[in-house]
Amino acid sequence: MNNEQLQDWLTTIADKFKQFEERTEPSKGAIQYQKKLAEISPETSILINYLTNNYENIGLIQPIVAQLLSIYYKLGIGRAFVLQLVPSLISTYLLGIAKRQKLSIAMLETFFMAIYNEEILAGGPGSQQMNKKVEEVRIPSVRYPSVYHDPSKLNPYQEISTLRLGGGASVHNVVKIGPYPAVDKITAENRPLVLSVIVRAVNNLLCRMSRNIVCHSYCLSFLILAKSGFNWPESDFRLKILHDRASDDEYGDHSKKPRIPMSPFVLIEALNGIHYALFNGYPDIALRALDAIHHRAQFEFYADVMLVTNALRSSLMDPDTIRMMLEIEPPVAKKPNSPMSPSNNHALK
Repeated sequence: MNNEQLQDWLTTIADKFKQFEERTEPSKGAIQYQKKLAEISPETSILINYLTNNYENIGLIQPIVAQLLSIYYKLGIGRAFVLQLVPSLISTYLLGIAKRQKLSIAMLETFFMAIYNEEILAGGPGSQQMNKKVEEVRIPSVRYPSVYHDPSKLNPYQEISTLRLGGGASVHNVVKIGPYPAVDKITAENRPLVLSVIVRAVNNLLCRMSRNIVCHSYCLSFLILAKSGFNWPESDFRLKILHDRASDDEYGDHSKKPRIPMSPFVLIEALNGIHYALFNGYPDIALRALDAIHHRAQFEFYADVMLVTNALRSSLMDPDTIRMMLEIEPPVAKKPNSPMSPSNNHALK
């Protein structure tokens, strides 16, 4: 599929998305979105390959990126479709930065900036109000179990607030994040914020996306980002969990690529998507990505990232968790609806 064919295809699906939104019941939106996007997953894979292999040629990707933004601004299933591409484009973008290809990544930077400025609106993307989002994060009491700790192993002291008259049983702090600032240019200073907000937007729509697109590309992208410039071997963690169901797939040697600076904020957000992939038919590559991020966090001394990776690794050793994880089969890959050749994608101009 060449550039013109991709543009024609995007025009066609934009019209189909509009018709789809008109006849889809809101109560069945998530399931219908996932089913519809799965139908076009082969073509979506080709689109991702085309963008990642041709990002250096601005003339080729500029019209496609413009169409993608147009589809995104129509919201609904269009927004979910475009956000599926984000993990792969983030890895391409950060690799371009590491290679100092500023002109080559200009269009991707514009793409991310536009999406970020929509996602931070208090009323959600498409809102007419310009108020910016403020998020609240509740930190629960340590007396209640979580993936991070077992309260039965802690000293059984009463919490101070429960000793007070009328003290609540659930003690927590509330941390407010925001309002998020609008950006008119992505810099080294605001890049972690922009990318973490966009990755969180992807995470919020994972259940509406095609699993065989977003799960694989999500894990592969962050596997590459975490391992680029490093030559550490994979640990035996994946084999301990999957045993004979572990694959022998190779994802290339990334040690000779430039080392890509990674923000702990982006890595923590990425672990949410990797966790989703673990329990949606892609445990093998998800465990590889988890292992890579864990190693990278140890190298960078990212204590907050290690807290999450250690908690996930510990919870995944539970036999019931492993059984539940392996019960989910990956979706069956479909053939493209039109004659295409993904293997020749890198040569198309």
